Amino acid sequence: MQRADRWRIRDEEEYTIALAYLRRSFDKSPSFWRDSTNKEQARKALQHFDDTLPVDETVFERLNEWIREYLSEEQLGKLRVAMRVGKSRNRHKRTQVTLDKEVHERLSNQAKALGLNLSQTVSLHLDRFQEEESFNFAQL
Repeated sequence: MQRADRWRIRDEEEYTIALAYLRRSFDKSPSFWRDSTNKEQARKALQHFDDTLPVDETVFERLNEWIREYLSEEQLGKLRVAMRVGKSRNRHKRTQVTLDKEVHERLSNQAKALGLNLSQTVSLHLDRFQEEESFNFAQL
């Protein structure tokens, strides 16, 4: 029994994360499809999963069938990692931000000096900006 046969998308959250990841994989992750001879077939078949479909057991099973047909074991492993990360971010209400290296270093240094993490440091800056902004608007 292959892993793809045992592993299944079971709910709307998993379906949404998997579908978004697979759609992105065609455009932003060429290495994901590097060894695949049926990339265009897979892309066309994935287009049938549009946002107007009712999200239910039937559509979960259709996506599971798509995964079994088009993904290798390695690709399935990457999808599973992406889904674990996505579910964790949803659960912890987190998102990823890309910063210039210099900006990251400055924020990191400030965070260390203040005994905070990066998220807390950014939040502090936003709070201060909002205080200044409301003060400036109040003077108008």
